[in-house]
Amino acid sequence: MLPRPAVASRQHGVVTRAQALAAGMTVKQVRWRLHRGDWQPVHRGVYLTSTGTITWQVRAWAALLRCGDGACLAMDAAAHVWRLTTHEPATITVGVPEGRHPTPVEGVEVTRRRRLLTRTVDGFPVTRLAQTVIDLADRRNGTLDDAVALAARACQRRSATQAALLEELSARRAHRWGRELRLAFGEIGEGAESLPEVWYVTRVQEPHGLPAFERQAREEDSTRTDLKNRQYGVNLEVDGLVWHAGEQFHGDRRRDRRAAARGEVTLRMTYLELDQTPCDLAVDVARTLAARGWTGTLTPCGPDCPAHAALSPPVA
Repeated sequence: MLPRPAVASRQHGVVTRAQALAAGMTVKQVRWRLHRGDWQPVHRGVYLTSTGTITWQVRAWAALLRCGDGACLAMDAAAHVWRLTTHEPATITVGVPEGRHPTPVEGVEVTRRRRLLTRTVDGFPVTRLAQTVIDLADRRNGTLDDAVALAARACQRRSATQAALLEELSARRAHRWGRELRLAFGEIGEGAESLPEVWYVTRVQEPHGLPAFERQAREEDSTRTDLKNRQYGVNLEVDGLVWHAGEQFHGDRRRDRRAAARGEVTLRMTYLELDQTPCDLAVDVARTLAARGWTGTLTPCGPDCPAHAALSPPVA
């Protein structure tokens, strides 16, 4: 007798010794199939019930079964199943509940979690999308740019939402990019509407000698512009989200088109840029203003300010 076909089928042909015995096979029958090569051992007590290729999917299921009940794919392995990445990670990371200590096996990395939220994707138990994104963003060798790009990709390609990401982030008090990701997601607490405008004035405009911009400027079509310089026809809009979708996307682009029809140019920036790279923003705004007639001088805010390079004459 073979293990129930449905069990092996949903596990990409992989079964455990216990599953085979529960299906009515004897220890001798299992050994005989392994001896003849009808089955292939993947890990101790975990077998592929065919002579086929041991694919990544087979390795993933073998890792899950080796780690026992409650295990799920995590980190890069989960990201691959969620289709956030295209490469098949060589090491398969498996999440298990805190307190579990599966025996280490080659090619499998175990991460223990007090809070493990799972979903089933393509038949695999995996950490839910928001948890996968926030997990990967916390890797030691990852950069902030990597973390923000991954969050954007998750929201654009899959069903991650700002609320889900923020909920997951709120459970990680020690997350290495916690503050920066909240800014990237547009979550800046009380005063969320006025804070970016204040940051623009205090971090970009005043330290670099740029002309003043009107805040929350009303347009003839009843829309509002975050920051506006009517003299030079330059608008500044702060995007709170690292992704764009739905009505907000279309509304913003419609407003940009109407501004262009009035002969105005719109520059977009994020909370994260205002916090992390205000000097770079100052250079971009200054160059845009200069192209539209501003004759003022960009002022470096310190010895390392990029404005120094922007003021240098080009090399002949």
